[in-house]
Amino acid sequence: MSLFSGLRGEVKLAALWVLIAVAVLCIALGGALFLIAAFYIWLARMLPASGAAAVTGAVMLVLAVLVAVAGGTVLKRRRRAQPSLLAEFGGGLGLAVRLVGLMVRNDPRKAIFLSIIAGALAEYITSDRKS
Repeated sequence: MSLFSGLRGEVKLAALWVLIAVAVLCIALGGALFLIAAFYIWLARMLPASGAAAVTGAVMLVLAVLVAVAGGTVLKRRRRAQPSLLAEFGGGLGLAVRLVGLMVRNDPRKAIFLSIIAGALAEYITSDRKS
């Protein structure tokens, strides 16, 4: 029961983080929209309305392209930094082999016991079971 109560607390904490993140995102989006509107109003004093709208749209497109390029670069770097599943499996397998070798060197009788267990496990996994 205490496991589930702790889990409920973690879920509540995660929900609170999501709620705060959404609130911050909405406020930041509102601020960005006001900055865009201020930019448009500033341009409208110097250019006709259609020209101000075109310049504002072009600036927004340039910003979108910059964000897309920067985001793509960050995602590519993060993708390269993650080790492959095969490399992790190989590392774990190598660690297991070293551990077994160390155990066998310390007590050779364990080698016989481990080989019996490995053989029984291999037979169990590869046998054709009829349910």
